Amino acid sequence: MKTPGYRHHCATHVGWVRPVNEDTLIECPENHLFGVCDGMGGHAAGEVASDLAATAFRRVMAGGVLPPASALREAIRQADEAVYRDQVAHPARKGMGTTLSALLLSGPAPEEAWIGHVGDSRVYRCRNQKLDQLTTDHSPVFRLYRKGLLSKEQARRHPHKHLVEQALGLSPPVEADVFAVDVRAGDLFLLCTDGLSDQLGDGEIEDVCRSGSVRAMARHLVQAANFKGGLDNVSVVLVQIG
Repeated sequence: MKTPGYRHHCATHVGWVRPVNEDTLIECPENHLFGVCDGMGGHAAGEVASDLAATAFRRVMAGGVLPPASALREAIRQADEAVYRDQVAHPARKGMGTTLSALLLSGPAPEEAWIGHVGDSRVYRCRNQKLDQLTTDHSPVFRLYRKGLLSKEQARRHPHKHLVEQALGLSPPVEADVFAVDVRAGDLFLLCTDGLSDQLGDGEIEDVCRSGSVRAMARHLVQAANFKGGLDNVSVVLVQIG
C-alpha cells in the first residue's frame, strides 16, 4: 500500500511445523503505525496473547493525544496489562505472553520514527543497502552477543536462543525500550518476528532488502524462511520511505 511519503506491506505465514499462527500484525497507516507481536504459551494461548496485546496497543495509539514516546509507553503498558488480566480470568492460559515491536512514523512524509519494543522480535533499518538491527533482543543469549562472547551467527544458532527476559503479560510492569531514530528518503524499515531472524542471517535478510517492491521483498523473506525449514510462524512488515 502507498501513503504520500512511504510504501508498506505486511506478510505472515504459519510455517511448516506449528499448528496455528501465534503472530499478530499491526498495520495502521492512518496513524503511521506498524508492528508485530509474537505470542507464546501453547494451547492457543500464544495466539490469544498476541491478539490481545495488539488490540490494546492499537486502541491507545489511535487516541493520538500523547507525545510519541509517551504514547508508545502507555500503549505497551496497557497491552501488557490486557494480557496479564486475561490470564487471571482464564487460569488455563497462565504463562502466556507476547513480544511487541512497533514503528511509529512522524507523519505521511516522515523525518523521524519512534520505536517501541519488548521481547525478541526485531526492527531493522536498511539504509544505503546496509542492514542494521535497531532493537535489542531481550534475551540472555543476545546479552552474550553484546558482550562479545558470541558472534551474531553463534547467537542465532544457540540452543537457548528462544528464552526471553521480557514479554508482555508475564509479570507487569514491563520495561519497554522506546527511542527515536532519524528517517531519510530511501530508508527501508523491517519489523519481524523471530520466525524470520532465526532462519535467516543478517546477510541473507540484507540481500533480499536491497531491491524490489515492498510487496515482493516481504514475499521473498517469508518464502526464504520457509525454505530454510519454516520451523516457526514468520511475520514481516516492510516500510519504504520516499
